[in-house]
Amino acid sequence: MSRLVSIAAAAALSLSTFASGAFAQESITSFSDSWIRGSVPGQKNGAGYLTITNQSDQPLELVSIDSDRADRIELHTIVREGGVAKMREVQGIPVPAKGEVKLEPGGYHIMFIGLKEPFKPDDHIPLVLNFDAAQPATVEFEVMPPTYQPRSGSGQNMGSHGMGMSQGQGHGHGH
Repeated sequence: MSRLVSIAAAAALSLSTFASGAFAQESITSFSDSWIRGSVPGQKNGAGYLTITNQSDQPLELVSIDSDRADRIELHTIVREGGVAKMREVQGIPVPAKGEVKLEPGGYHIMFIGLKEPFKPDDHIPLVLNFDAAQPATVEFEVMPPTYQPRSGSGQNMGSHGMGMSQGQGHGHGH
């Protein structure tokens, strides 16, 4: 009987250790200021933003986003070429160890291509963020009005970003 108790105790300890390890792995990232710009009539694309904090000692990379709200979701950045801001797809967004990255207008952002329905202000949209070295995380994004401008930012006004600009306006997707 004492052998059975020992086996049960060892199993419980292993399960406890596994559970606390899984919890620790899930909590290495935190998220704040998650929002999506609301859609205007006829808009086919949209953009989302947030701050990702990495509490681990190892760098992470955001590699993809899952949601059923668009035909495709890509990670993008804005680059300046000859004084013109151009959007470019990136394969990942680095999050430094013990640091953070801000996805914001004029910089890194989440691009929703082929919206299945408009983003309406005050809606809350869950997105699954996938990382190279951390568990996926579901983050709720609040939809803000189309005219919303965050208080802090990179100083580059990309206020019309995602509002139906054509390829000839520096927001093309010819990657």
